[in-house]
Amino acid sequence: MIADRLTPRGFFDRASALLAIVLLLVTSGCGDGGDDDYNPDLFAVEFAADAFVTVGEDYAIANSAEGEDFYLQSVDCCGALEAIGFGDDLWFTAGHDGVVFTSTDTANWFVQFLDTDETMRGAAFGAGTYVLVGGDGEVFSSTNAGAWAFEDTDTRETLHDVVFVVDRFVAVGAAGTIVTSPDGSEWTAETSGVTEDLYGVGWGGGSFVAVGENGTILTSDDGVSWTSIDSPALKDLHEVTHGAGSFVVVGDDGTILTSPDAVTFTEQRSGSSKDLFGVTFGEGLFVAVGRDAEILDSTDGVDWF
Repeated sequence: MIADRLTPRGFFDRASALLAIVLLLVTSGCGDGGDDDYNPDLFAVEFAADAFVTVGEDYAIANSAEGEDFYLQSVDCCGALEAIGFGDDLWFTAGHDGVVFTSTDTANWFVQFLDTDETMRGAAFGAGTYVLVGGDGEVFSSTNAGAWAFEDTDTRETLHDVVFVVDRFVAVGAAGTIVTSPDGSEWTAETSGVTEDLYGVGWGGGSFVAVGENGTILTSDDGVSWTSIDSPALKDLHEVTHGAGSFVVVGDDGTILTSPDAVTFTEQRSGSSKDLFGVTFGEGLFVAVGRDAEILDSTDGVDWF
C-alpha cells in the first residue's frame, strides 16, 4: 500500500539544470492526507540500510521500514524513475531524460540531470563507483553521485539493468546485449547466445541470473559465459533477486518464478494479474512492485500477500 500522497511540486527546469549540474533540494511538502485513487506504476524497488524504497511514474518515490506500508516522499508530473540503488550511505535513483535523485535518509531528495535525454533504467554501486545504464547503450559513472562521467560501451542497444558483484559490473539489455566492467569505465561486450531483450540481472548463490523477453532466463558463474535455462513461463520477465536461499523472478501478468539453484525454475501463484517490474529481498521478506502501485510480499517466494 502507498499512503500519504504529497502535493505535486511543479515542473523541474531541465534547461537550467543542464547548464550546470545544480543540486536542488526536494522539500518534504505538505501532504493533504492519503489519496486512494493515486496508484502510480512502480518500476523498481531496493532494500538497504534498514529501508525499502520503490520508484515509478510521476517521479514517485516511496519508502517503507517493513516492506508492506509505503509512504510517498516525492511526486511530480510527466516523468518516471526506473532505477534505484544504494551505496556508501547514499540512495540514488534515475529515470526519464537523465533525471537523478539522491538521498541520505529516503525522505529528503536532491535532484540533478545528466547530460542526456535518454532514460536511465538500471543502477548499481561497486568498487567505490555509482553506475547508471540506459537508452542507446549509455552508461554514466561517478565516485560521489554528483559529478557524472559518460562512459562508452560500444553498443547502441538499450541497457535495462546492471549489478555489481565482487569485482565486476554486469549490465544487460536489448537484443541479448551483455556488457561487463571492472570499474564502471571500461566495458567489454560478452556473448549471451540469445537475441531476446534482457530486462533484469541479479546475483546469488554463486550465480548470475539474467531474465527477459518471452520468458528468457540465462545463468552464468562469472558474467562472461552464459547458459540458457528452460523457463516455465513465456511472459516477459523483468527482474530477479536472491534471498533466503532462493532466486525470485517477476514479470508480466503477475508472473513469479522461483529457483533454489538457478537451474530449475518453478512458477508460483502471485494472486495478481498485474505486470510486476521490480523485486528485492530484505529483513526476511521478498517485496515485488508493479503496475498501478501493486506491491506484493512473501517470506519464501512461494506464498504472496
